[in-house]
Amino acid sequence: MAAPIVSWYETENSIVNEVTGLVQYGTVDADTDSGQKTFYIWNNRDSVNNVSKMEEVTFTTRDRLGGTGDTSGNIVEAVRDDWFQVRVDSLDEVTFTPVGKSALKSVGTTGSTTNPNASTASTWVQSVGYTQDEYIKPTVENGFVYKVTIAGTSGGTEPAWSTVDGTVVTDGTVEYTTIKITRTPATQEILGVENTVLDNGTDAVNSGGNFVELTVFAEVPVSATAGKNKLLQRISFRYV
Repeated sequence: MAAPIVSWYETENSIVNEVTGLVQYGTVDADTDSGQKTFYIWNNRDSVNNVSKMEEVTFTTRDRLGGTGDTSGNIVEAVRDDWFQVRVDSLDEVTFTPVGKSALKSVGTTGSTTNPNASTASTWVQSVGYTQDEYIKPTVENGFVYKVTIAGTSGGTEPAWSTVDGTVVTDGTVEYTTIKITRTPATQEILGVENTVLDNGTDAVNSGGNFVELTVFAEVPVSATAGKNKLLQRISFRYV
């Protein structure tokens, strides 16, 4: 399966707010907190195809070379001394956790993604021709839809519908793939399943398994040295 397709959005879950360059926290005095920023981090936003899910997802900061900010000639206090604080809003967290050299933050969501084809799937009918990529649902709904992978004619009797995601169902000369309508990621995962979301993101809850929401700020200590701290905000994950 294709690799995850990761995108970031700042402040609002809108396509116009996609992060494509630098994120500025501005000038922050010592012994002062920066302003808070909210980020929505997506896998496979608004796609009709599936990609791999992101697993073991973590958030942290790193210096511009990918290091921990403590290399001679490349000191970045914000990374080395764990200035940045993160809260995972998509896990309903209420407290912040420091990240940087000393810590990674586990990231995930309690949201779910609804397959966008479920609402338009046709109810199964006997002895009817079905075309490839058409979506069918049983006469008694069971939480799954069935995508036609081999076109043909349905049988005279309704098939025994599988309730195991990804399995094949044979019906006359038709073959379907079983697709769970609502999917919820496991701990520290972001789904890569197909989803539909408006550009302004107002219906993003229907794709809630495909993104996480984080709030981030810098807590600058009184001992901070004057100057710029240039760093990376990093989402790390594995996929198969």
